Amino acid sequence: MAVLVLAVCGATLVAACGKGDDDVADTLPPILTTTTSTTVFETTTTVQRYYVIQPGDTLSKIAESFGVDINDLMLVNGITDPDHIEAGQEIEIPPPRAVSNTLPPTTTSTTTA
Repeated sequence: MAVLVLAVCGATLVAACGKGDDDVADTLPPILTTTTSTTVFETTTTVQRYYVIQPGDTLSKIAESFGVDINDLMLVNGITDPDHIEAGQEIEIPPPRAVSNTLPPTTTSTTTA
């Protein structure tokens, strides 16, 4: 009985592996390849260029609300005294110094046979 089991297992093994080099390709699993791509999304932000000073505004509050340096705000507008601004006065808002408007890259993977 043991010989019979060995003969069946041996026949199954030969059938699974193939009888020669030509049969091997038909019995092996397909080679899988993986492709990775990265997408970087870029956004644009519109920055308000001018602001009309409201009653109670301070130059430091305006600079903070627009995310700009108060010294840049003073320089662009020719303001020498940050405490001397008037309601109704229109000032130019400079662009922020270091703003990153890009989203982190996303990675996608696909597997093909």
